[in-house]
Amino acid sequence: MNTVRRTGFTLIELLTVIAIIAILAAMVFTVGPGMIRRAKERRLESALRQVSTALLAYSTDNKRGTYPPAYGYVGDNQAPAQATADVAYFNLRPYMLLINHHGELGLYDEFSTSYDTNGDGSLSLLEFSPAGKKTPQGTWVFETLPRYTENNGAAMGEEPQRQLNAKQRPFIYVPVNKQQAKRTAKYWINNKDFLATTWNAASAELQGMTFPPVKYDAFVLISVGSFNSTFGLVDDPPFLASIPARDAYHVAALRTYFLATRDLNANGKLDFDYNTRTKEGEGALTYTVNGAPCDNNLPSAQAPRGAGPWIYVSQ
Repeated sequence: MNTVRRTGFTLIELLTVIAIIAILAAMVFTVGPGMIRRAKERRLESALRQVSTALLAYSTDNKRGTYPPAYGYVGDNQAPAQATADVAYFNLRPYMLLINHHGELGLYDEFSTSYDTNGDGSLSLLEFSPAGKKTPQGTWVFETLPRYTENNGAAMGEEPQRQLNAKQRPFIYVPVNKQQAKRTAKYWINNKDFLATTWNAASAELQGMTFPPVKYDAFVLISVGSFNSTFGLVDDPPFLASIPARDAYHVAALRTYFLATRDLNANGKLDFDYNTRTKEGEGALTYTVNGAPCDNNLPSAQAPRGAGPWIYVSQ
């Protein structure tokens, strides 16, 4: 008697396959995003190094050994005593253009989604960096516009909207003079103002400080990182209205540099950097500085013990 052999899966086999697929899907949904994020972080580190190398090459080629000025700074070749409202007096070109990498998205902040790094719908002084318009020939056109002040958006034409609509932005670039940075850090620490919320030009530490400095011999590059925020590090300082307009960008940059390089407990770990906060617990620390209590809450109220931005400090 011939027997008929049935082909196909048994119920147990089907349930086993379904269980395996469910396990694999769960692994993809849990492990996959982490793998993608880590891959982006590796590319981010590579881009930061490449931009840093280009900035170093600029300073090597410069007779005075200075890094390029940031947008809005008093022009690189202007005398400190000179004061004028002339547009030509200020640097109105993005730093990526000065190092010949403007528009190269591979060297931009891959985690960014706009030039607005704190998500407040506007551009602070240090967030603003002309995006320009690309011609069919591949060159970039930048309109001759006044220096951005946050209150003159209408006078800036389409430029602010281009930055707000952009899908990626360059890293925040903050060049400073080391000696001036040391003086401002001493001022804020001596006054127990650990988030740099005040500025008194008559104080002993700040008296006589003029801009531009002799040269820019240090810088930080800041990325919004995995949490897409600079967490208050590049926001306009609360004392900005008291700063002469020609110095505003320089002073805002000194505040950001102080916060970005802050290590008040001198443990060799940056207080606000993403890696030290997420991997080494820096964000949870509380200690005493100059007899005053200090913690590592971020300057922004947004996630006060959050991850923080990525910070790259020049050597």
